[in-house]
Amino acid sequence: MAQPRLNLKNIAGLLVDRDAFTRGLIAQMLRGFGIEKLMVAGTGAEAKQMIQGNCPDICFVEGALDDMATADFIGWIRRQTSQALRFMPVIVLTGYTQLRLIAAARDGGAHIVIRKPVSPQTLFDRINWVARVSRPFLETPNYIGPDRRFHSIDPPDEKWKRATDVPIETTAQAS
Repeated sequence: MAQPRLNLKNIAGLLVDRDAFTRGLIAQMLRGFGIEKLMVAGTGAEAKQMIQGNCPDICFVEGALDDMATADFIGWIRRQTSQALRFMPVIVLTGYTQLRLIAAARDGGAHIVIRKPVSPQTLFDRINWVARVSRPFLETPNYIGPDRRFHSIDPPDEKWKRATDVPIETTAQAS
């Protein structure tokens, strides 16, 4: 099967990570994928200032920022008046995979959470998935972001992980 192609040349990205080494590593991966316009910030406050004058097309944010909760940063993005900014895909990168932290990022409005350390292939696969899979955007009193229910969609890498994971069509045909 051929690798999917995704032209990211005209995409503007925002990368927010507290660790300078990780910022450089992820930035290099993103530039390797073709994202030439990349804003890089070390804190949520710095990222907020960068966003005010520029509207990125996609955001990559560390799951544990030093100056604010990542969910608060994502919530701030989701409450902006600019449609392009509000609906911007947000990918959370985190080395802290406790369920409460993942749930907080998801409940804050993140599109997807990726565990660090991240490989270039995994990062590209998730960017590709976010770009190709359209999820409804919900606005409720308690939540603003993409629909968190996407169980009927194939996994991003098209590989089922558990023996009990089978596509819905296979289950329906067996009946």
